[in-house]
Amino acid sequence: MSVEHRFLGGFVWDGQSPDGYAKSLDTCTDNFHMDRTQITANQVVKAGVPILYTYDVMWQESPVAWSSRWDVYLNEDHMVPAQVHWYSITNSILVVLFLSLLVVSILVRNLRKDIAGYNALVDLTDEEKEEEMAESGWKLVHADVFRPPTDHPMLYCVFVGTGVQLAMSTFICIAFSAVGFLSPARRGSLMTAILVFYVLCGILSGYVSSRLFKSFRG
Repeated sequence: MSVEHRFLGGFVWDGQSPDGYAKSLDTCTDNFHMDRTQITANQVVKAGVPILYTYDVMWQESPVAWSSRWDVYLNEDHMVPAQVHWYSITNSILVVLFLSLLVVSILVRNLRKDIAGYNALVDLTDEEKEEEMAESGWKLVHADVFRPPTDHPMLYCVFVGTGVQLAMSTFICIAFSAVGFLSPARRGSLMTAILVFYVLCGILSGYVSSRLFKSFRG
């Protein structure tokens, strides 16, 4: 609504003085909502004319309990059953398993092919073995897989342990949220759970880092 507000007693506010925030208005009454019938004059917008912006807040009591205020968003007002969420989660897990099995089958097939090629070298002569023993692909780095890093091995172990800590704390939080232990209806529960799980997973992080550093003969 466009209202030309005026202060009581003819006070003129410069827009910066703190007194303007404490002065009452003559054009609207405190503790009452203003409607269109109470407007005496509309605000004129032109250069040099100050404009006072006001707003009214109307509080209405809701029959919804405070603990149930998120239900309309979590269960979509009971329009979608809870089984639908489990169906989508199960579908995602099955897709991941299928793709993992597909990758494993490809790797196993290539590995069997390589093993069959190595077994065939037994029946060859020494000259033929030298010609067939030319390695390529992943076989070129088979001796470097378990070689420890030469520069900053401890820093590498710390990074690995921190990654395990973050991954496990995230997985645990997602698992607890999926089964309903963590809900946005309980204010601060998610952040508290993240901090608690992150601190507890520090034990696993230290164990992984120490075991990895020990495998490096550190």
